[in-house]
Amino acid sequence: MLVKIIYALAVALEFVFVPLFLKYSWPKKCWKSFRLKMVCSSLFLVTGICCMIWVHNYTDYAKFMIIGLAFGALGDLFLHLITDKQVVFGIGLLSFLIGHIFFIISFGKALKAKLPQARVFDYRAIIAIVVILVFLVLYAVKKKMKFGIATVPVALYAVTISTMLVTALQLCIRFFLEGFDNDIGVICTVGIGAIMFVMSDFTLALNLFGGQEKNRPLKIFNIATYFIGQVLLGTSILFIQPGI
Repeated sequence: MLVKIIYALAVALEFVFVPLFLKYSWPKKCWKSFRLKMVCSSLFLVTGICCMIWVHNYTDYAKFMIIGLAFGALGDLFLHLITDKQVVFGIGLLSFLIGHIFFIISFGKALKAKLPQARVFDYRAIIAIVVILVFLVLYAVKKKMKFGIATVPVALYAVTISTMLVTALQLCIRFFLEGFDNDIGVICTVGIGAIMFVMSDFTLALNLFGGQEKNRPLKIFNIATYFIGQVLLGTSILFIQPGI
């Protein structure tokens, strides 16, 4: 019962601290906004841990998901540090990239546990990843985004997050088509969570490299979708558990 209460409080407090973070991080970040962001990041990590304890889900899926969330929180720390050093931005980007790799592993573990004969990266998944990347490249060219020395790291990140999205959606589709238990819960947490995360990163790219750093509505959308996505991914531990 206590774990359920803590989970509910963590989710509810996101709706309190995320707006506060947005308030104090505009027009530029400060130490107060840094502290508020770390509170928000800690809360989505708490949601994942609570879900694990709640349903006694200590499977590989749950463990890798928690690690992915932890790297997300670490990425938040580095990306919001008040510094102009590119290496700090790079460490933050790397943290998120590693987090996405753990998400990909989690989704793959869940798929193979339910459908041992299924291939995580079949030709359809590869085609979907390529299509997403082509779209991102064309959009970046159209918007005249300037990545500078961050071109290679951003490209690697784009490949990783596209793979994460496709793997998440593949898992949702297979759960739905096979009629597995909790298929709707998986779609609502894994599917929507992954989409929210990608939408957040897409708007972040516009903010950092597309000359939209003064676009406040875009900033709000970026942060809101990010924290919603992380909370949903953490909550997915409630629905992906048997035999994993």
